[in-house]
Amino acid sequence: MSGSQLVSETDGGVPVATVDFAAGTDAAVAFLSEALGSEPDQVPAADVQACSNVSARFAWGGDAAVLDVRESAGFVVTFRQPSFGGVALKGSGAFAVGDNAQAFFDALPHEHAFDEGNDDSGPFVYDETAAVAPWGEDNAFGGVAMLQPGGAVSAIVAPDTTRAFYC
Repeated sequence: MSGSQLVSETDGGVPVATVDFAAGTDAAVAFLSEALGSEPDQVPAADVQACSNVSARFAWGGDAAVLDVRESAGFVVTFRQPSFGGVALKGSGAFAVGDNAQAFFDALPHEHAFDEGNDDSGPFVYDETAAVAPWGEDNAFGGVAMLQPGGAVSAIVAPDTTRAFYC
């Protein structure tokens, strides 16, 4: 997953199919269902505990891959597991949940890495698609990930800003 699209690849890294986030929610849900070989569970909006006006949730494997439809921001895809059904779930920075991305984080421009705990961890933008969010937030927008102290990635999200982790 990059900051602007989802890509399925062979084990050798050869692209099979892509879908741009601009194609919309239905296209992204169909793409994920095909790539993951499974239809999503649809979680009623009333059951979603979130701070960002989630109006619909599609989930594969519990929380392995989730697509949240947000009233003010289109939709956001989140990976919280390294794989689902034998399919690797990775960001375009070539890391998955559980991988150590400390070196990637350390090499980022300051405006892409937010280390609020002063412990070499925090959310970071791994694939900038815009300098500002469509809703006016003035930090980088695209593919983001959450790094834990020690360097392990705990979640990968796109498209969003680092606000994805502050609910």
